[in-house]
Amino acid sequence: MGALLGGVLVSDNSGRTQHDDDILVLVSEMYYIQEKTQKDIADNLGLSRPAVSRLLQTARDRGIVSVSIVDPSERLKKLEAELTQAFGLKGCRLCPSGEDHAILRARLGYRGAELLMTNMEPGDVIGIGAGSTVYETVRALRESRDYPGLRIVPLSGGGLGIDGRPQINQVVHMAAHRLNAESVYLNAPLYIGEDSVARLLMEDASIRQCTGLWDQLGNALIGIGRGNIVDTQDPYFIAALEAVGQSRVAAAVCGWFVDREGNAIRGKNTTSVSFDQLKAARNVFAIAGGKRKARAILSALRGKFATHLVTDEDVAREVLFMIS
Repeated sequence: MGALLGGVLVSDNSGRTQHDDDILVLVSEMYYIQEKTQKDIADNLGLSRPAVSRLLQTARDRGIVSVSIVDPSERLKKLEAELTQAFGLKGCRLCPSGEDHAILRARLGYRGAELLMTNMEPGDVIGIGAGSTVYETVRALRESRDYPGLRIVPLSGGGLGIDGRPQINQVVHMAAHRLNAESVYLNAPLYIGEDSVARLLMEDASIRQCTGLWDQLGNALIGIGRGNIVDTQDPYFIAALEAVGQSRVAAAVCGWFVDREGNAIRGKNTTSVSFDQLKAARNVFAIAGGKRKARAILSALRGKFATHLVTDEDVAREVLFMIS
């Protein structure tokens, strides 16, 4: 038996079935738009489920229904290309955004590790900045003995560690272990209150062993902080921020503060790689994400402190919107 739809007999047996476009559109709308099951459609139209299935297949064969698959990676590649062109970057890697900050940091770290591993050369000096995304990047590094003569150095002194954040020398040690490299430590605080103490520290031979390598950087991993947002209990950071004027600060890079246009705001007694040394490195990978950091990331990009950016889709769209 069959059913009469739109004046056309639709057979539900294995014999030849006559269709017209109206019937195919009707069945397709019920299935793809109204999200009815094939059983529901069959019951509503007095057909068997195999007949409904044949109608849906015919609709696809005739081009009435087309199925397109949007590959998220293609969407991200387009945004990567736009950011690369907009800021003159060597490269950009994006990951999907998300509400879970721990998962987002892990995604960023994985992509940052990929970039570093594909850009290392034997004998490189690799600088490690502070921050949770840099830590996740180092965690994501695969163990390798393919690059002899590597030296891993911190790019700044350490904080007090009162926020539970990874201490920078520990992250350097982890990176050196994974890459079979020599580690060079910097046993000095990031911010030093007294000028005389700062001078003595910077003249110390063990300190100079590290800081002397900042002129030889091949690759550097850095984070980007929201410099005008105090999300730390470190009194020395807070004092340094207040000294330069919190309202002027848009980002923090390697302990230095940056204004909205990407200009460095010179503070005092910061034990950190200089921006000139950073810009002289072959590659600087800035790894930061989360939409709340979009303005800070834009400021760092304007300052040309990085050759590569690793961030997430939401940040990419927000940054491109802000410069449009």
